[in-house]
Amino acid sequence: MQSTDLEEIKTALWEQAMSPCTRVSWAVAQVMEARYSRGQLRVMFRGRFGFHPVESVTILRPRLCPTGACDLEEAN
Repeated sequence: MQSTDLEEIKTALWEQAMSPCTRVSWAVAQVMEARYSRGQLRVMFRGRFGFHPVESVTILRPRLCPTGACDLEEAN
């Protein structure tokens, strides 16, 4: 899913840090930090310095986690 909502991105970044399943990215680069500056969404990429302006980021959350620790749906 594409997102420009800073709170949603920060929540996903926390999930990314705590869970191997969630991934926040822009193109092929992994996002490590996000903020709004001068009315633009700016992100810091893994292995790069400084913040770069982007339109939106992609948040990937699998429905079923391989470890079962972060499933979005409850299995019946």
